[in-house]
Amino acid sequence: MRIGKLPGYESAPVLVTPERTGEATLDGLLAWAAENRATLDAELQSVGAILFRGFEIDGPEDLAKASAAFGGQLRNYVGGDSPRSQVAEKIYNSTDFPAHLPIGLHNELSYGGWWPSRIFFHCVSEPTAGGETPIGDSREIYRRMPETLRDRFERQGVCYVQNLRGGDGAGKSWQQTFETEDHSVVEAYCHKHGMEFHWTDYGLRTSIKRQGVLQHPKAGTKAWFNQAEHFHAAADPARFWDAGSAKDETLPAHCTYGDGSEITKDELEAVIEVRDACEVAFPWQKGDLTMLDNLSCAHGRRPFEGPRKILVSMS
Repeated sequence: MRIGKLPGYESAPVLVTPERTGEATLDGLLAWAAENRATLDAELQSVGAILFRGFEIDGPEDLAKASAAFGGQLRNYVGGDSPRSQVAEKIYNSTDFPAHLPIGLHNELSYGGWWPSRIFFHCVSEPTAGGETPIGDSREIYRRMPETLRDRFERQGVCYVQNLRGGDGAGKSWQQTFETEDHSVVEAYCHKHGMEFHWTDYGLRTSIKRQGVLQHPKAGTKAWFNQAEHFHAAADPARFWDAGSAKDETLPAHCTYGDGSEITKDELEAVIEVRDACEVAFPWQKGDLTMLDNLSCAHGRRPFEGPRKILVSMS
């Protein structure tokens, strides 16, 4: 195998390609990876993203096999906020978010009761135009963030609030979010992960306090690790709020600092400016597999046209 840089991209991702045709199979890649695990782990920890290109990887079964080999135990998406349909056991469409809307950089489930250490994207079919999955070094986002703002997020963290519908309404239902119809299963999840909750006439209201900055458990480096600009009600012009409506139990999502004080729109815009400046985006090719260190590398999605199909797994 060849390990190098994607042409035209200086920083990330690391590119792994087969040198010979016989090595282009998924089994060939996994056999090589098993012998070179330390090298791959070091590259991933350093750069945050590895792109495997030119291998015969096709569909959910191949993704499950590859991601289990590279990342260990696969996990489901219980507790996740993004609209996402399951196509096989613990394998999902990357998102069912409308094609014309962008999704900014974020670390998967940084707001949740748990988060994956590694996340995998596999291109089954590339779009006609657009549709890249941009990545960004969360450590660089942390370094570039205005110091006062960075320190406040690091000191106070973020409190996320969700109102999950039980019937009709905006956003995901609690049944979709927790992948169950059983109240007791939801309540057990909330208790386990320190999530406050109560059932309402609308559905389920939850709140959870999480970090704004994460220290990598292996590397020791600090990374921007929150989704305040995604959860905050003011981030979506379609549901722009005033201070009084933040308690509205039909508002799909909102967040504050960990002490309950409001995050201002100016602060959100500063976060978005830094985040977007750290984006790196490359076009998908059929068969691509991208492995991300979710603790140090964020990802998003560009708008697209055509039959884009990107699958995702988490471990």
